[in-house]
Amino acid sequence: MSLSNATRRNSSFVDPEVQGGLLRKIAIHWTLLFVVNALAIVIWVRMFEQPEASWGMTFGDCLHRFLPFFIITVIMIPAFIWDTLKMTNRFAGPVFRLRAALADASRGRAVEPLHFRNNDFWQEIAEDFNGLVNRKNQTDKPSDV
Repeated sequence: MSLSNATRRNSSFVDPEVQGGLLRKIAIHWTLLFVVNALAIVIWVRMFEQPEASWGMTFGDCLHRFLPFFIITVIMIPAFIWDTLKMTNRFAGPVFRLRAALADASRGRAVEPLHFRNNDFWQEIAEDFNGLVNRKNQTDKPSDV
């Protein structure tokens, strides 16, 4: 169970339930932001720049004028999702390893000390768990009396 702090994760999706939920939220929020901003641009242009034009003409003009903004915004969605996935690994990985160690301990198996990667969150959880394992190991040793 013990891993070197320098070891890289083999999987980006450590906890699909938690990470998938967060990634869905990020994608939904980013998409909603894109749609609302695009709508706001069209309304702004229609009301303040082209009040005499039809909505179709205004939409076409906005698409022509702001196409780079729209393209860049759409391209950025995967970048935000990827960055969020990497960030979630910093807490999903430690919790995943803690859960596995607790499961092993509850089945009576020997448990190695936990060591999280240097940039992982919740380093103190590993320290607390390791203290508990050390305490348990010391109480299980036969005394020399």
